[in-house]
Amino acid sequence: MFKMALSQNKSYVHAPSLKPFIGLTMHEMLEERVKKNPDREMFIFLSDNERVTFAEFKKRVVDLAAGFLLKLGLRRGDRIAVIGANHVEWPLITAAARAIGVGVANLLLGHTPQTFMNIISRVSCKALFITRSPDTLYSMACEMIPELSESIPGDLNSKHFPDLKKVVGAGSNCKSGMLNFDEISISGCEEEVAKVAKKVTIDDISHFNMTSGSTGTPKLAPYTHFTMLNSYTFPPNHFDEEQINKLACIGNMAYVAATQMSQVQPLLYGTTSVFPSPTYTFEKFLQAVEAERCTFFLLMIDGVVDLAYNPICDKYDLSSLKSGVTGGSPIPSDVIFELNKKLGVHLLNVYGCTETLCVSCLTVNDSPDVWNTSGRPFPNVEIQIVDEEGCPVEVGEKGEIFVRSPTAFRGYCGDIEKTKQMITENGWIKMGDVGKLNADGYLTIVGRIKDIIIRRGVNVHPSEVESIVTTHPAVKSAQVLGIPDYRVGEDVCVCVTLNEGYDVTEEELKTFFEGKMSDYIQPTYFLIFASFQSGASGKVNRTKLREMAIGRIELPETPYAE
Repeated sequence: MFKMALSQNKSYVHAPSLKPFIGLTMHEMLEERVKKNPDREMFIFLSDNERVTFAEFKKRVVDLAAGFLLKLGLRRGDRIAVIGANHVEWPLITAAARAIGVGVANLLLGHTPQTFMNIISRVSCKALFITRSPDTLYSMACEMIPELSESIPGDLNSKHFPDLKKVVGAGSNCKSGMLNFDEISISGCEEEVAKVAKKVTIDDISHFNMTSGSTGTPKLAPYTHFTMLNSYTFPPNHFDEEQINKLACIGNMAYVAATQMSQVQPLLYGTTSVFPSPTYTFEKFLQAVEAERCTFFLLMIDGVVDLAYNPICDKYDLSSLKSGVTGGSPIPSDVIFELNKKLGVHLLNVYGCTETLCVSCLTVNDSPDVWNTSGRPFPNVEIQIVDEEGCPVEVGEKGEIFVRSPTAFRGYCGDIEKTKQMITENGWIKMGDVGKLNADGYLTIVGRIKDIIIRRGVNVHPSEVESIVTTHPAVKSAQVLGIPDYRVGEDVCVCVTLNEGYDVTEEELKTFFEGKMSDYIQPTYFLIFASFQSGASGKVNRTKLREMAIGRIELPETPYAE
């Protein structure tokens, strides 16, 4: 299955294709799946008491797509944006848009209104969709679009967004100036939708995902129908289409992994996506696994650690679980062993990024001696380890990870310079991680090239946090560090020195900055130092500072002390 380059024992591996590429659009794939499993459940939203079969989903998608065409005036090539928690309207909106060739910008909760404004403008969105929760979204929309509350629904005239004409809300989030999501769909227009859907190609953009990458400024990575359907093809031993596999899905659907697992896997394998709650809580996840007999799961590192060690798991019957996917942060091998020992679960640790989607992964057949690796490449993916000059190193040596794949992105939306920094002339994507390959093609991540903190799989950039912290009048200088944390991978710690004459406590600093930063970069720890130790170059010795910070925080070695 895997082929290592034979020339001088270089660190290069390529996984050939297991089957031909899928040449269908996502709507065509939905139609094919309905033919196979019309009455099988596609989505289950437990908190909303929504259960939707493949056939029912297709009907609702076609009716909504008709509304997009005839009521909203959307056309192939247009762009819309969607934001909110996990409710059935999210996959309906995205599927209806894809059916008629409209691209969807997924807005990730936790970012600032200014960030969303930048994305909506960059993509030239013609409509903004808001799911039924959280209930703070309407006020945020009004902050971004001051004209919204006084506008005629469907006829918005915004100074900042000249292309944005419609804002659509679901449930209690449908308020003044907004169209009602429940009133958009039109029945009986199947032929009209089918006529438009035939013109959509596999190279049309399906959606855009936000990525902070290495700069801290959100960028947009576009994905085509081809990319979405061909980038996450699991080896055949993971899913049996003849059996019902239920996936317990967590994570906001704006995350690319959540999109792939919850919306694409049902099309590819006939799986059922189970959403325990609009936003993630671990016990809701456990309740869903027991009630629905889920066989597969998607969890971030803290959820994986909870599943392995949290005593609350003993309250629930989790025997249906067979395997699960995680990613974004390296998982300690003892956690993987504990999961397998306790529940018989195989944890598939996926390596990748927003730009490449999935690069490598463990499989259920991999032996325990490689569970501390990130597995081998997905089909059609090439990996090489290079030195500082971009030349391949020998097998087993460390270097920067380069990835090339026919399903990787081709460039950021509206950002040529950032694209050039990310992709080489030969199409290799620079991952920014340090790794090594063994002779069997298994990839091990050993570090990072750039100063990035990864908390729960999300990039946090120290410079972004530092620029905000130093706006406090008492703060003279700030250093933001990643502190190792068993449950979230790394946590965010702010170390500051104070200006003369100021008397402020660490708790007061933490309270002051609550709500002043995006949720995903909000620091957990604030520590005050008299001064920072500098190295020979005059720069702050961040290694020493990190050691001192860890000593003061006194982190536990395990997530659940006995």
